[in-house]
Amino acid sequence: MNSPRLFLAAFALALAATAGAQTLRMEPQVVGVTTYEASNVVNLVVVKPEIRLTGVDPSVLTVNTNGTERNIMSVYPCDSRGDFDPDGAYLALGLEKAAGRGIGPSIRNGVWREEYNLKVGLKKGKVLKVGKQKFTAIECETDRALKDFLSEAVYFNKGSFTGPSLGKVGNETLTYAAYEPWSLKGDGKQNPLIIWLHGAGEGGIDVSLTLLGNEVVSLIRPQIQSHFTTEGGATGAYVLSIQCQTMWMNTAKGFGHGEYPSLYANVLKDCIDDFVANHPDVDRHRIYIGGCSNGGYMTMQMLIRNPKYFAAAYPTCEAYMDQNISDNEIAALAEENIWIVQSYDDTTVDPKTHCIPTFQRLMRAGAKNVWMSMFENVQGIDNPGTRLMGHFSWAYVFNDAVTGSQEQTDGEMKPTNNGGGTVSPQGYANLFDWMNAQVLTIPEPQQQGPRR
Repeated sequence: MNSPRLFLAAFALALAATAGAQTLRMEPQVVGVTTYEASNVVNLVVVKPEIRLTGVDPSVLTVNTNGTERNIMSVYPCDSRGDFDPDGAYLALGLEKAAGRGIGPSIRNGVWREEYNLKVGLKKGKVLKVGKQKFTAIECETDRALKDFLSEAVYFNKGSFTGPSLGKVGNETLTYAAYEPWSLKGDGKQNPLIIWLHGAGEGGIDVSLTLLGNEVVSLIRPQIQSHFTTEGGATGAYVLSIQCQTMWMNTAKGFGHGEYPSLYANVLKDCIDDFVANHPDVDRHRIYIGGCSNGGYMTMQMLIRNPKYFAAAYPTCEAYMDQNISDNEIAALAEENIWIVQSYDDTTVDPKTHCIPTFQRLMRAGAKNVWMSMFENVQGIDNPGTRLMGHFSWAYVFNDAVTGSQEQTDGEMKPTNNGGGTVSPQGYANLFDWMNAQVLTIPEPQQQGPRR
């Protein structure tokens, strides 16, 4: 019988084929997250292999993030935070940009969920050679990849501010993130300040939610920073993103659309005042405020409650119902510098009951420097060819794509995706160029009367 001999021969060949082959173990360290117009995406994976690796061919590896196979664009030695280090004991895997929800982190109860599946492996039939060693498998997997993840939020200083609630006994605590570029802090000149107020989904106790939830980090990127100029002629601006624990639209009487003041109306203004007081190089005549949806509502409320404090406002898909704005408030708002942004197909905040009738009333009240960009719908720019939810009009703001206004008329609105309109406000064909030009004409902000 030849069967035993055949079996032994086959076994010997198998042993020979696997001689020197083994499993390489890697420990996942951290992931990097990039924020786009409609999603967050893990774009970097940092691992610590059990042996030092150099010159790894990306084509032999696989990376799966939260159930999605990703293309690896680069592999390089690094430190524990993903920064290139030719002698680093860690390995960074740069991933190709991918679109779609679920590829990045998700939110739960006002914080980022730590749960996130990550797996690094070898492609089928591929071998990783390191010197004389040969690895036919990689063991590297975790479901907790998002603790302390890397993002552009690292460029912001974090803090908190506590002040009295409005309409009920007790205090409210806000968290905030401030971008304070050293190039401006050290120039001894006055610098503009851009404020952003988050939407309903980004409230909580982790201010990075406000920065990454709607691509607020784009405000510190060169494309938008280049629109702003300082007193000394430099380019750039401070950015302050403020977060409440729930929603700006919460009032002492429940959730509102302008019927009652926000719980956070006073503490928010105090927070801004405190930041400005502690940053004497912020130009008090060039403070700009904006926000989306819930934050757009709060932007309108801050204008109503603090006339002639902000040099300009850019409320986006603002959720302050027009029926709750009095004629006296319209008259006061008509004296402000405002550029409204929204998409006509927004089904979350209906422009026909919010910003459109408000704009028309402002025109009838004689507003000279109030503008509106009304888009037909929201077309992807980071991901061309995609159409986003109509509520996502902030994507145009953060993509620096608001370049036109509607005509200043109380007539019918004619939405257009050509920058949001056909008029160049004050000759400026860009929202941020226009904003940069707005300066309060009074020497100091007016003192407010007793709070209600």
